[in-house]
Amino acid sequence: MGHWGWLIAIYLFLGGLGAGAYLASFAAEKGLLGEKTNLNRVGYVVSAPIVAFGAFLLIFDLGQGLKKPWLIINMFLNFSSVMTWGIYILSAFIFVAFIKAFFVWKKRNAPDVISYVGAILAVATAAYTGMLLAVVEGIPFWNSYLMPVVFVVSALSTGLSLTSLLAHFFEKYQIHEMRVSQIHLGLVATEIVALAAFFALIYSGNQGTIAKISANMLLTESLSIPFWLFLVIIGLVGPLAFYLLQARSNKKALLTSNYQNSALNSVRSGIVSLICDGAVLVGGLTLRCLIIFAALPVWNGILS
Repeated sequence: MGHWGWLIAIYLFLGGLGAGAYLASFAAEKGLLGEKTNLNRVGYVVSAPIVAFGAFLLIFDLGQGLKKPWLIINMFLNFSSVMTWGIYILSAFIFVAFIKAFFVWKKRNAPDVISYVGAILAVATAAYTGMLLAVVEGIPFWNSYLMPVVFVVSALSTGLSLTSLLAHFFEKYQIHEMRVSQIHLGLVATEIVALAAFFALIYSGNQGTIAKISANMLLTESLSIPFWLFLVIIGLVGPLAFYLLQARSNKKALLTSNYQNSALNSVRSGIVSLICDGAVLVGGLTLRCLIIFAALPVWNGILS
């Protein structure tokens, strides 16, 4: 598999997480997560530091920055490389996100252009974490147009979870918006569908035999326990079940004009919501680690 290991898996996770956190606060700020929300600040504050730390891991792992710092310069100059594009995207996002965070920290309104440019760069950052793998033709398991889709949806989901968790502990007012749980339900469901499509594409034979061997490692062989336990059950099915029950409860309360009691129940079930947010984060990190560790290159000669 080469030297793509833990550092790269953590980078891929942090890149998507920071981008998703920015987009969560952006959506909250624009009213997309409900009329009243406490999510419109904290995602902005943490997004740039998270992505900056992830970029640090990327540069010093792939660029051999600790041994040969001058190679970092080459990473900025190879314009035919997706990695070079990504470094510029990451740099631009970190710069804009720090500016937005400064305005939020000072409780001042940032110009709209900063918020929107940051949001565009956040989507590009989340997509790039998947494109970085998808363009590696020598590893068929990664070389799929669905890889960036899976990573973007996961980034949105984990970013919303992180923002919700941090807002619970650091924002003064605790607000439980139905819209947030509805969107999270949609994101988790979409991630499940995207992953199912990803594996269906592999088992259709389009990605070749080695990609199937990688998939088998996850579904039935050496990596199957973390795949089914930490990704599927804890990271996806558990949160999906919770958000479905929450959506049903909210719908029933609205139909009976008893939303006040539902809100009280929501407060009481806050601990379960926090656990689900943590579970989504565990699933997001597990996803990146498994995709990295299951990768087998075509030159391994393992078809015998």
